[in-house]
Amino acid sequence: MPVQAMGPTYAGGAQPITEGGYDVLYLPDVNNEALQQAGESPVFYYVPNRVRMARKDGPDTGDFLFNLVRFAGTGGESVIGSPGEVAGGVLTFSVTGALPEDVRRQTEAQIIAQNTGKRDAFWGIRGGPRPPIFRPVIISESTTTVSNVAPTTRGLPTAVTATRGGREVTTFDAFGMPGRRAGARPMPSARSLRATRDDVVPAGPPSPVATDGAPVLTEGSGSNLDPWYWHMQGQGTGSVDPTGTHGFSGLIGAYPAAICWEAFHGTASPLVVIQNYRMKVWSPVVTLKITGDWDRISESFKSAASGRFLWVSADIKAEVNKMRINGTITVDIKVDTTLPGAEEIARRLDEKSDLVYEKFMDAAKSIIFEPPRQEAEPAEASSSAGGALSPWGAGFSFNYRRDETHLNLEYNETRQFAYLQDHTISNSLTGMYDEMKADPDAARKYFVSVYLDDWPRRLARVVRPVCAWDDGTVDFMSVQVGYPSTTGDVQWDGHAFSADEGGDGSWKYQTTQKVESDVTNKPEGWTSDLTFIKRKVHLAEPPSEASDPYRRVQIQRNVVDLDPEPSGTLLNDTTVEVRADSAGRLSVGPIELGVVLTDNTQKVEAIFEAVDDATGEPAGLGQVRFGWDQSDYDTDRIWTAFTGDPAFRPFYRYKVQVTVKGTLFEPGRSWEGPWVRASGNGPLVVEVPRPDAPGVVTRYVPDARVTRLLEAGPASSGSGTEPVASAAPEVPELVPAGAGARSAPVANGHRTYHDYTV
Repeated sequence: MPVQAMGPTYAGGAQPITEGGYDVLYLPDVNNEALQQAGESPVFYYVPNRVRMARKDGPDTGDFLFNLVRFAGTGGESVIGSPGEVAGGVLTFSVTGALPEDVRRQTEAQIIAQNTGKRDAFWGIRGGPRPPIFRPVIISESTTTVSNVAPTTRGLPTAVTATRGGREVTTFDAFGMPGRRAGARPMPSARSLRATRDDVVPAGPPSPVATDGAPVLTEGSGSNLDPWYWHMQGQGTGSVDPTGTHGFSGLIGAYPAAICWEAFHGTASPLVVIQNYRMKVWSPVVTLKITGDWDRISESFKSAASGRFLWVSADIKAEVNKMRINGTITVDIKVDTTLPGAEEIARRLDEKSDLVYEKFMDAAKSIIFEPPRQEAEPAEASSSAGGALSPWGAGFSFNYRRDETHLNLEYNETRQFAYLQDHTISNSLTGMYDEMKADPDAARKYFVSVYLDDWPRRLARVVRPVCAWDDGTVDFMSVQVGYPSTTGDVQWDGHAFSADEGGDGSWKYQTTQKVESDVTNKPEGWTSDLTFIKRKVHLAEPPSEASDPYRRVQIQRNVVDLDPEPSGTLLNDTTVEVRADSAGRLSVGPIELGVVLTDNTQKVEAIFEAVDDATGEPAGLGQVRFGWDQSDYDTDRIWTAFTGDPAFRPFYRYKVQVTVKGTLFEPGRSWEGPWVRASGNGPLVVEVPRPDAPGVVTRYVPDARVTRLLEAGPASSGSGTEPVASAAPEVPELVPAGAGARSAPVANGHRTYHDYTV
């Protein structure tokens, strides 16, 4: 039967090699001596001796497979689904034990150089026709863990009250700390780093903890993430390929995020990745003899328990070593004396391998230890946290059976043993600092800050009416807000404001702000922060002039569009006003006279007209008139006009006509002032001109002057008036009002009035 490579062995020892910053451990095949005697190639196995951060394009090229996203947000109504103030991070990275190809070739060359011609049953290379073969170690089980940056329930003393047999008992945590009885003041929370009044909480059930030890997120905390939160995914069973890549992803609170952010920007890392391999290795043909007294072994474990319910591999190994020292257990390993250095091989197997431990556990499992019972009582279940310390996630409990076996441990066998050897490697995730120092922009590839207020955001508009509802000129106002769909169609929502809502009434519009690239056929000029606004002022029917002599309302259009059709105005303002003034509103009032009327023969009339602010020409709304007499001269007047033009500015003009009534025997008097320009909304005092003021047009002539005019002959206007008497002396102070001045004869005893300008 041809000789075959069987597997690596620790009998010949291990050879670690460091090359190019990479650490690798080599082991020889247990049959290397026989393989070379048969003319076959010797076989050597390699396993990583340090875990490293993986890269995208191989173990030594490309960017690191690392990313730390630090996020924060104040939340509020602006962020959809926000629970309030929150901060933390998301950490992702991958580790590997793979070697760069050039490093692997260099380390293999070193193994060949160190062992060629060497007289060693396992490492010696005779230089036969076939070169050595290098293979990765066979991994039967792998577990990967990451150190915890945040405190855990095992990081500070905690305890849980348990009930056994109907009574309360004291329990212990993973470190053997005494617990508390029900109703006693609890110890500080595991997340508390300093004693405060908040740490002293009423007795009650412990804080909820998930099955994996991570704190459960609860409502009502004001945040959805505890500042010390730490929960890493990817821990546990790993790849059986020592050169494979293992990924981790974790949600972390604000404090671990800050620690990791600063640490990874520097030369040190707060994270340590630990990989525990269980390698299948072989021994040469050896005689293994283990003897001991089970009573003494059991008592030794019981005395070391100190309240412990579960034991893990490291604890048992330590106790076995103590019992070997004090003679409770004796171990004898003999190696085939035909092998060179047989005594040294036996020593290595005894000190550097798990062979003795494996064989001891094979016997002890059925007598001293047993797997944890599924029906474990609460106290035991709570203490099972200690089992989590095992790299394999399992532990052994004492066998408390009353029918104790009084036997001696006897194990004696001679053969080639295969057993599982623990091999633990670890490393802090360093290495990025040098790259970021050489290229400052490289940090942007690995570290990102995300502000949760940015997306998904509520795009909100608060629309408020601004209107003097009391004057009754505005019936209601309306607003429509539009935002595009993903197909570019504008979707509208609207609201109407009435006097019932008062001046404090407002309406809120909300939608989800889209990413512009998600919208096809975007409306012209639109960006994701803009909404379309269409505002309208709906005016009431104005009262007739006869119904209210003190108020005049002019409306050019009943519905005034404040924003252009068809899509309105694009705005990014959060607060939007619908103002009645924007409808080209002119509001003059209260209007009062600047004189006092002393008797009921005096009447004053004012004519108002809106004008263009640039040209002074009438704006096309027509004229309005107000009259005053002695009975109501102290009553204010109001003039309101809506042009419908948002660009309209409140410019207007007015002129005053004064009439003093005559009697059957006394002539009346009348005069009219010139146009007076004014601007602005608000109160107005009407200036009443005197009859002899510049620009005033009179509409009466005193008797003495009439006589003189008649004596002077017909009026210069050529009106054909017949003289009443002979010509009179010239009247230089009187000038005809103009070419169009009216003139009429005095006939049948009636007086004719002429228009003259003083």
